[in-house]
Amino acid sequence: MPDAGAERHWMEWFARLEGARAEPTWVGAARKAAIARFAELGVPDRRHEEWKYTNAARIAKGPWRPAGEAALMPDALATLGLGLDAAPHLCFANGRFAPRLSSRGALDAGVVASSFSALLASRPDELEPYLGLPSALDDRAFAALVAAFATDGAFVRVPRDLAVAQPIFVVFASVPEREPAAAHPRLVLVAERGSRATLVEVHVGLGGAPHLSNTLGEVVVGENASVEHVRLQLEGAGTTHLAHFHARVERDGHFATRSVSLGAALARHDVAATLDGAGGACSLDALYVAVDQHVDNRSNVDHRAPHTTSRELYKGILAGRSRGIFSGRVAVRPAAQKTDAQQRNANLLLSGEAEVDSKPQLEIEADDVKCSHGSTIGQLDAEALFYLRARGVDERDARGMLTRAFAAQITDALPVAALRERVEHELDERLFGAARGGRAA
Repeated sequence: MPDAGAERHWMEWFARLEGARAEPTWVGAARKAAIARFAELGVPDRRHEEWKYTNAARIAKGPWRPAGEAALMPDALATLGLGLDAAPHLCFANGRFAPRLSSRGALDAGVVASSFSALLASRPDELEPYLGLPSALDDRAFAALVAAFATDGAFVRVPRDLAVAQPIFVVFASVPEREPAAAHPRLVLVAERGSRATLVEVHVGLGGAPHLSNTLGEVVVGENASVEHVRLQLEGAGTTHLAHFHARVERDGHFATRSVSLGAALARHDVAATLDGAGGACSLDALYVAVDQHVDNRSNVDHRAPHTTSRELYKGILAGRSRGIFSGRVAVRPAAQKTDAQQRNANLLLSGEAEVDSKPQLEIEADDVKCSHGSTIGQLDAEALFYLRARGVDERDARGMLTRAFAAQITDALPVAALRERVEHELDERLFGAARGGRAA
């Protein structure tokens, strides 16, 4: 049965905060609809197929209180090494906009890059269509919590036929408090017809104390528009990170996302893509790395129109006593003739105690399609290791070289050089205890 105590905890907090918010009536109505949906869904238990391997009740009933305001110094994010100073960026601390850490850079005048709070004060009509829960995520209880509790969020709109030259960064920083706290960041990107944009979404933890980062992202890709999305998760060791993300792709639109998950004690990334228009395409790639961590990846690609294409590549690297889960669903509706869908999950286990559960799925209701899926779980190639050792490479460096080669299909495709370098550095540090070419202390 659902955990009534956990549900009551969140309902009580919602009631306590409801009277303290100064916001338009329609915003309050959207929040009430979201918390009502959460109450209707309830916290899933282990009998819920999507939560079979991850204990949702344990997450929900944590002693979470809403995260408070966190003051960050202007140089607080400099250590990320992502080159933010040279790029337009919006920064948030515990889900609240941090204007001193943000900059529009050289963005074209027609691009909207703002916080929810600023838009509510100046252009509320721009935001109103996106404050509710996306229909594709309507059955996710934790996504409903984000829609109910989010204090702020990032909103980006690229106008028709405009190609944005620079990647736009959105950084969400988790700043742990004395007591376990929960933040609910939101992100919306709207790419209008014929536009082009790259968005880099970064989630970083600035401490190791218990923290819940429960996030919700939405991307709308207009007709013949193209969006490249990168998501980097570098949360702290005490963080539980839940991500809900939906992309809707219209006719001849293209959406590509590359997700890299490195941090958090428990991380779950749930991504859904809906191909609504003929000729629409999406590419979902992910790299998840765990060392004594629990990481759960869910994907759901819904082909609703003919001549649509999807590609999925999820790669996992697990060490220590890690647990990895992948569940990928591709649905092809009756109208989606000429669909071309490929899904692959590959996992590399670096220890005898690491384990993976992989479940690729195809649900096909059309008869003229080309669809495939596959899953592999294995260890480093013993012959390749022997070859490197025989040529003077010590075992740790040899294992590092082969592991980086396994990850390179994802990391090499990251569109920002500083991002690639940071990810490669983190891989070496987390898996082998030293930067590339270095020696362990």
